[in-house]
Amino acid sequence: MTKKLNSLTILFIVTVVMVLLMLVTIYRAEDNNDDFGLLFPDLYEQLSQVNQIQFSSSEDQFSLQREGEDWYIKDHFNYPANFDDVKRMLIDMSEAKILERKTDNPEQYDVIGVEGAEPEVAGGESLKINLSNGDEHIAGLVLGDTRDVTLQTGPKQFFVRRADEQESWLVQGYLQISPVMLNWIQGEIINLARERIAKVEIIQPNGNKAVLVNLGKKDKFGTPEQGKDTSFKYEQLGYDIAGSLHQMRMEDVQPVKQFSRGDAEVVTAKFTTFDGLVVTSETSFNDGFYYATFDAEFDANAVKPAPEDIQKLDILKSADAVRTEAEKLDKRLAPWVYRVSGFVGTNLMRARADIVSESSNVIPMPPDMTGFGPR
Repeated sequence: MTKKLNSLTILFIVTVVMVLLMLVTIYRAEDNNDDFGLLFPDLYEQLSQVNQIQFSSSEDQFSLQREGEDWYIKDHFNYPANFDDVKRMLIDMSEAKILERKTDNPEQYDVIGVEGAEPEVAGGESLKINLSNGDEHIAGLVLGDTRDVTLQTGPKQFFVRRADEQESWLVQGYLQISPVMLNWIQGEIINLARERIAKVEIIQPNGNKAVLVNLGKKDKFGTPEQGKDTSFKYEQLGYDIAGSLHQMRMEDVQPVKQFSRGDAEVVTAKFTTFDGLVVTSETSFNDGFYYATFDAEFDANAVKPAPEDIQKLDILKSADAVRTEAEKLDKRLAPWVYRVSGFVGTNLMRARADIVSESSNVIPMPPDMTGFGPR
């Protein structure tokens, strides 16, 4: 019995040692004397030729298409992609530097997460990225695991393969590439500075209207009736509503022609700037989400003198500039319906009773324990 146990113990130790040796073989460099250089030595010169990028992973499969200087998400209504994100990824791929050679054995790919590039190899957690010019292949990357390093900033280390090769590598660079399609979308809907806003009107389906106006000072808003004595439901509410179009971002998007609000009520919000830009939203609450459409126009009759401290900001535009701005905004925004956050959607649909209250009924703001609340 003792001999049998000793044999099993020895077998276990031998197995552990073999596994450790296999891991060491994979993770250490096979040849540290070579000057490996860039993972894709010729890619930087070829970036201007890339007009299609395909992504494939267990999380998502989609492609980006270039038309002229702009990129679009082919698999999501051809909506614009974030140009800066795409450009940054292409440059990062071209600048990735090889540190060490790794395994060329497909049976060991799963240890460093670079499996699954070929159809005959099952699944895996890798991200496959293919760059092409039409049908012409330019470069392909199989992005595997990130190697744990002590540095918290700067370039990271990744296990990768070129998609058409068996050899795997440890590289250094900025390859934090998202495998999720919506992370590549141009997420900003509109960015209208709060300081430009002279008036906000929110109109309910029954015609009831809530109106906020600038009180003659930067970031100060109130109702026309109560002015600076306006009692909001909470102190920052007027500021928040007037800033609804400032750096507004979407959660998702779809063509207006393919969207139906059904029986949901639609609330109209009209934002008018001191220099005559009028942006109108129509928002409804459908199936637990807020959906909004937008249009823009220039109204010469809406132009009015801005408070002195706003004039000093140099953000107001000439009539011709605002007219051009409105045309560009309307062309870009009108074809789409945007799913917006609950915070934004709620503010775009607020009734007067949800905005102001009598002084004695003002709801106190809870204490800010984060240190990031409004000041």
